[in-house]
Amino acid sequence: MNDDLSMICEAGDTQIVDRGFRDVAGAFEELGFDVQMPSFLEKGAKQLETEQANETRMTTKSRWVVESFHSQFKKWRFFSERISQDFLVNIDVLVRTLAASLNKYRPRLFHGKSPDDYALATKMLLMHNKTSQLQQVISQGDLSLRKNWKNIVHFDIHFDFPYLTLDFLREYTCGVYQIKQSSTYAKAHLYDHDGEFEYQLSSSDDTILRCRIHSKHSSTSKYFLLIHFDKNGTHEPIKDHYCQCKSGARQLGCCSHIATVLWYMGYARHVAWIPSIRTDDYREKILKC
Repeated sequence: MNDDLSMICEAGDTQIVDRGFRDVAGAFEELGFDVQMPSFLEKGAKQLETEQANETRMTTKSRWVVESFHSQFKKWRFFSERISQDFLVNIDVLVRTLAASLNKYRPRLFHGKSPDDYALATKMLLMHNKTSQLQQVISQGDLSLRKNWKNIVHFDIHFDFPYLTLDFLREYTCGVYQIKQSSTYAKAHLYDHDGEFEYQLSSSDDTILRCRIHSKHSSTSKYFLLIHFDKNGTHEPIKDHYCQCKSGARQLGCCSHIATVLWYMGYARHVAWIPSIRTDDYREKILKC
């Protein structure tokens, strides 16, 4: 085993890494480590399988504290920019010095021992093998993503989507990151679509909602997403979901597109959320120049 790794790791330990480690994953395994890394799309595939998407979420959920700690390094200008080769000889000393200082003088990022933490971990383990019923009926041809949908004419009057608390949304998405991003993502979508989300209901089941939304990473890509909700349910207001995006088959939480629509439909419109217009006005002035 590598001498440096042997000081902090033992054979059989799990190395939770990001996709940037794909070229050295084999070396970790040769050293006796178990490697957990987010999945890659198979050649020709457009979406991760449900099992792959769930495994990926387990990995990223476990690794976020590492990424958060790394982000603290970038608050120092030296580590936020490209580092000159002249410092490579001493880079390990610089990293250890800063890491030790952060550990000593900054509050701990995550303890992971509260009842809520244990409850979330237990829930994620139980949901690890869960699949989407919506995805199954689509693949079987019993439900089409493009046909037999009816527009919602009077959204506020004739549409009874359940109110979702922030606590429910955090639990449903298995975290807080997507909820924090939802307002920004919703604002961008509303700006590009005349201040509206376009919704339809299934002709055969008015508790299945369809929405088409831009990709979070590409303005040229759009995805259909489906949400199965319970009009009267308070214990389980959201029964199922599915999205066409790369991670849309995930049932361990959900993708950012689903999270944004749930946040906007179930929470934001109930609290009279209005997207800020300062950035939009500035953008409008630039376009008119």
